[in-house]
Amino acid sequence: MQSILEKIYTGSAENAVSEILETYQQQDFSIVNFVYFANIVSQSLFSDKDKTEKEREYKKILLKSDFLLPDGIALQIFYACAKLLKRIEAPRLWLSNLNWTDFVPYFLEWAKKKYWPQKLCILLYWTKQEYLDKVEEKLKFKWFNVIYKQDWYSDFNWAEAQKAMSEYQDTINILLVARSTPKIPLQELWTSRNYQKIQQNKLLVVNTWWLFDFIAWAQKRAPKFWRTIKLEWLYRLITDPKRNARKVKNSLAIFPYIFKYLILAKK
Repeated sequence: MQSILEKIYTGSAENAVSEILETYQQQDFSIVNFVYFANIVSQSLFSDKDKTEKEREYKKILLKSDFLLPDGIALQIFYACAKLLKRIEAPRLWLSNLNWTDFVPYFLEWAKKKYWPQKLCILLYWTKQEYLDKVEEKLKFKWFNVIYKQDWYSDFNWAEAQKAMSEYQDTINILLVARSTPKIPLQELWTSRNYQKIQQNKLLVVNTWWLFDFIAWAQKRAPKFWRTIKLEWLYRLITDPKRNARKVKNSLAIFPYIFKYLILAKK
């Protein structure tokens, strides 16, 4: 438990943007992942036994991330309880909610303003071509430089991506990968298995879960009121129960998790 919680980024959104870009420029590559409480439950991240091979691999992937950003109110509550009960050494009580839905657009806008659109090259790797086209259209409308896109149903064409990147010099190359389910973290597994390619091609990879769904309007955000009172999860459950029921069920496991891993666990 401690290893995952201690890996989670504890700074603000503004600091996260600065540090991600700084790390990318120092290393010439960087990998950003997100974790929310439903991940912790579905992938048995706190358990030291009875893991599947994919669950063990997934935990290693998150711990290897350059940045592991926190997503959701359930994780914030659990982290705060762990801090209060002195289960972890933490610099702050309350995590910033750096959810991918809000943080990734914020990150892109911040980077665009700092480096100008032509210095920021965006590559997209996602599901259906029709949605990819919509995402590309919306990003280009906001003056983002989308240089390559590919649907998830074929192996990533590194040669074509390299060709697209070779047309630009001294750029920040951001690959947005969005393809996972609550049970199978496909995007993180793909990133891990292509780690050397990511290094060689000097990519800043951000695993964004379902961000493109919202950009393409395949799935709507909750109204601002629901987001303000921290109940976007409930809005998503009501409007799309088939897609969100498992995630919400896993997130509600926070209460037995607090007892098992924080209150009742041996110190």
